[in-house]
Amino acid sequence: MLFNALHREGSNLAMASGRLAAEAIMEALEKGDLSRKGLGGYVARLERSFVLKDMKKYRDFPKFLHEHKELFTTLPELASHAAREMLTVNGVTKKQKQGAIWRSVRKKMSLMKLLRLLWDGWRAVK
Repeated sequence: MLFNALHREGSNLAMASGRLAAEAIMEALEKGDLSRKGLGGYVARLERSFVLKDMKKYRDFPKFLHEHKELFTTLPELASHAAREMLTVNGVTKKQKQGAIWRSVRKKMSLMKLLRLLWDGWRAVK
């Protein structure tokens, strides 16, 4: 379950966790204590490492993605429209194009909803 949805990573977390487990096992073998207490160094190592720090920092991000379907529907549609509008050579000024883009954004999504999306996204990764 070592997966960071925001950065789409997991192999590095799993490898680092495995290395820390091996270090803890080596330490336990040297001490001759393979009990739960003897292997407790693994948890301590994980807590000091970037692995658990990153997992804790980004733990709410999957919920954020699940709760905001517009990230996969409305926002890509708006981004496509904005790119098309800005890259089309049609004699219209950039300022007019920006106005048209903003109007299409406002038609699809209220300012409050857009601000809520930004706030929830920030909270999910703070």
